Amino acid sequence: MTTHVKNEKRQHIRIPANRPVVMVINDASIFATMTDFSKHGIGFITQADVTRGDTVEVHFDISYKKGFHAFQFKATVKHCLKIEDKRHVGVRLKIDENQYTALFDEIYAA
Repeated sequence: MTTHVKNEKRQHIRIPANRPVVMVINDASIFATMTDFSKHGIGFITQADVTRGDTVEVHFDISYKKGFHAFQFKATVKHCLKIEDKRHVGVRLKIDENQYTALFDEIYAA
């Protein structure tokens, strides 16, 4: 029996998530659900069809010290895969690495 190992292109592990987000594309607000995140990107499920290379704005809140902390940042669409009647969108963040490291730690802890 032969076992095949697929080469993994990702540099960082993906952490599962289930968090509501809003993406803004061309002044349109699109609701989505964050499915995973890593040190460099975030995955979403949405019904919107977006194009690879698009710049999107991503908004979401995280519970923080008996309240919420709102996050907003720009990202580049790396893929948009059709899954039945929805799309899985992967984005790479356009954010300062030090700033995102703090954000990543907060998302991970939430």
